[in-house]
Amino acid sequence: MESLIFALADADAVWVQGLARVGWHHAVFTAAYLGVAWLCLVNGHLAKGSHEPHAAWFTAVFILCLLATNAVLQGDLWVAHVVRLTAKLQGWYGARRSLQYLLLGTLLVMALVGAKLAHKRFKATDVSSAPVVFGLTFLLMLLALRMVSAHGTDVVINLHLAGVSVGRMLEFAGISIVALGALRCLRLR
Repeated sequence: MESLIFALADADAVWVQGLARVGWHHAVFTAAYLGVAWLCLVNGHLAKGSHEPHAAWFTAVFILCLLATNAVLQGDLWVAHVVRLTAKLQGWYGARRSLQYLLLGTLLVMALVGAKLAHKRFKATDVSSAPVVFGLTFLLMLLALRMVSAHGTDVVINLHLAGVSVGRMLEFAGISIVALGALRCLRLR
């Protein structure tokens, strides 16, 4: 328990340093998340007014708002540091690689099952919103990759191409997929 308390205190210091590096691009991603959340909210209200299933749309809004909050508050950085320091202090840091990849595999299976269930829920409406489900699943998996912070995935996510990290490019792609899916659903209503 002491190691966890120490890890939490140390993670706060790292988190504050991360917050100091928050710049304009974080605000752009936050605005993008909130803009897409608004599109999903409109879809949800239209679905509710048409007596269609709408809870999935409001769930999408909630997830997008959490992702927007994470874009500014850097919660994934904090979680990754807490887990890393706890592993060091409790002596299982050397075994963490296999645990990280096991966790990523488990998260992938859970994401696929969750996406299938969400797609079934969205499919109950006349408007197909598979891109929204796929984009949200993709964004949640990207967040999980950042939180688990496995060495191989961190190298790819932090690779910079034309001045932009691959992680940010993937994040923008996921946001775009959700936005296009939500806009398509609005047009079809």
